[in-house]
Amino acid sequence: MAGDYRTPDRPNRDRIQSNSRKVPPSGRPSSPARPAITPGPNSSTSSEQGHHPINNPPSQSVVASQFNPSSDQAVVPPSPLAPNPRRLGRFRLPRSWQFWGITLMVAFSGLGILSATALLRLPSLPNCPAIFWPTASASLRIYCAQLAAEKRTVKDLLRAISLVNALPKDHPLRPEIDRNIEDWAKEILELGEEAFQDGDLDKAIEAAKKIPENTSAHALVEDKIIHWESVWKKAEDIYRQAEEALKNQELRQAFRIATQLLGIGNQYWENTKYRELNNLIVETRQDSSKIDKAKGLADQGSLTNLLEAIKLVESIQPKSYLYTKAQDLIAQFGRDMLNLAEAALDRRDYNEALKITRQIPDKANLQEEIRDFDVIAEAQSQAWGGTIADLEAAIINVQRIKRDRPLYGRAQQLVSTWQLEIQDVTVLERAKQMAQPGTVGDLSAAIAEAQRIPFGNPRREEAEKEINQWQAQIETSEDQPYLNRATQFASTGDLQAAINEASRIRPGRSLYDQASRRIDEWTAEMQRLQDQPLLDRARQLASSGDLEAAIDVARQIGYGRDLYNEAQTEVNNWSAQLQQLQDQPYLDQARQLASQGNIGEAIAVAERIGSGRALYDEAQTEIQQWRSQFQGQDYLRQAYNAANIGSPAMLVAAIEIASQVPENNPARSEADRMIQQWSFQILQIAQSQAGANPREAIAIAEQIPENTAAYAEAQQNIQAWRQFQGRR
Repeated sequence: MAGDYRTPDRPNRDRIQSNSRKVPPSGRPSSPARPAITPGPNSSTSSEQGHHPINNPPSQSVVASQFNPSSDQAVVPPSPLAPNPRRLGRFRLPRSWQFWGITLMVAFSGLGILSATALLRLPSLPNCPAIFWPTASASLRIYCAQLAAEKRTVKDLLRAISLVNALPKDHPLRPEIDRNIEDWAKEILELGEEAFQDGDLDKAIEAAKKIPENTSAHALVEDKIIHWESVWKKAEDIYRQAEEALKNQELRQAFRIATQLLGIGNQYWENTKYRELNNLIVETRQDSSKIDKAKGLADQGSLTNLLEAIKLVESIQPKSYLYTKAQDLIAQFGRDMLNLAEAALDRRDYNEALKITRQIPDKANLQEEIRDFDVIAEAQSQAWGGTIADLEAAIINVQRIKRDRPLYGRAQQLVSTWQLEIQDVTVLERAKQMAQPGTVGDLSAAIAEAQRIPFGNPRREEAEKEINQWQAQIETSEDQPYLNRATQFASTGDLQAAINEASRIRPGRSLYDQASRRIDEWTAEMQRLQDQPLLDRARQLASSGDLEAAIDVARQIGYGRDLYNEAQTEVNNWSAQLQQLQDQPYLDQARQLASQGNIGEAIAVAERIGSGRALYDEAQTEIQQWRSQFQGQDYLRQAYNAANIGSPAMLVAAIEIASQVPENNPARSEADRMIQQWSFQILQIAQSQAGANPREAIAIAEQIPENTAAYAEAQQNIQAWRQFQGRR
């Protein structure tokens, strides 16, 4: 096994395996990340018997500087072009000190440059991917394992474990090797946890399952995988529930479910998926608003609203959870538009029907039905002509819709209907021809012929209209003589005979309403002739002053007769006059008693005028005024009784009672006068006590009500008495 650890690709393999390779010093700086063993010579006796601590491998620059490059230099053979020694004698070396000075300067400079180059030149590192591991030393395995582990990937950590774990169990470095294996195994588990937190459950489980069995981390693998899978399944269930809530437009429920991800124990679900779900909720809320608005428009039912509703739901993108619902609504709205076209066709508005179908969107998936509808609409417009030729043309047109078409059933129904209509038209035309002479017999025959059209057939309604018209003609021919004779009787003054003759026309006949109106007119005229003398006599009695007799006579005109309302008006007027004559003495007597101060007797006399009598309302108004006056007098009487006792407390009580007299009561002026008088009387009592007992005087004066005339003077006295008390 070999991997790319990104070390220089140089031919070091032979030098590593040779005994002449120089080992980097063991005391070079080490990385603080993990311990490492410095690679030494490949001789197992010299490098493996010593128990050196495992240190992290140095960086390229540090490690390279510690290799001795002398072992890499080859012996240079003599050049065949070297000068012959015998020829050297022919040349003389310069003896000028300037020459030798310059030469020495150049030599020393070159030597310095070569030394610096030798010091700064980096030695090559071991090329771990190119090493032949069966013959590799333990230190080299550990070094390359640490290089691999530093990459911190599952693959490289497993590679590192594999490299060092191949060493014998009794190897002197086994304790350090095992410690590193434990650390690397734990790091693999940590990488699995990171993958789990980053949202790659499969990668996390795969990493955990690769942990070697002989490590303490392996004991944690099963529980860790169970925990990961449990958290992942719970998060997926929460996400799925939120999605279902979104599909059902339960946005608040979806948000409540989504918040459960915040404490799930996985950063990927708590952050990435929660934000993703939140964005979906916002988008779904917008789409839900569009759907609700579209439904509201569609419920209004007009073509404009349906087109606007379709435009709204078409803006919902395929990635939306409500996309399927939006597509269903487009189909539903398209169906509603097709129903509008049907309604237009029922109104025989062919152009409007076609205008509607042309605007149904293709997404409604109604193209085939629309094509059939157009054929049916054209056929129906032909059938509206009503003739047999029109109906036959419509049948031929609609028969173009074949059995496999969506509106084939509707087309066949129309064919059956129009075939029946052709039969009905034939019968109805024949009946109309039979009715043309206009005799009762011809009309009866026409009715019989038209009644052959069964109920429920297309032309039955038209046949009914014709039958009713012909029946009315027959009834008019039969009943007109009765009405003519009745009119003749009425013209001669025999109203009862006229009524009897017109009554022979039975209800439901064509002339019945006309006959009934005539009968009502003749009946009213006859009742006026009968009742007018009674009303005239009653008026004469009333004008002579006999109101009771006039009322009795007028009441003889019974309810429902022509002069009844007029008679009742007179009766009500005469009754009011009679009641006023009867009750006026009671009201006059009551007023006289009230003026004399006998309020109680006045009220008793006025209450003798009963409810419904002509003077009842007037009497009740007087009674209310007298009761108010009586109440004021009663309050004033109670106040006098209290004031007569003469104590300050009773005088205050008298003021309070007198204050209850209503403002609009005649006794109010007397009550106000007495309130002022009693307040000064209280003040006088207080002043009489001031010399001997100022405290008692103050207590009495403080009882004077604020709205009385003595209040201001009482307050001044109270202040003076308190000052006097203070000086004492």
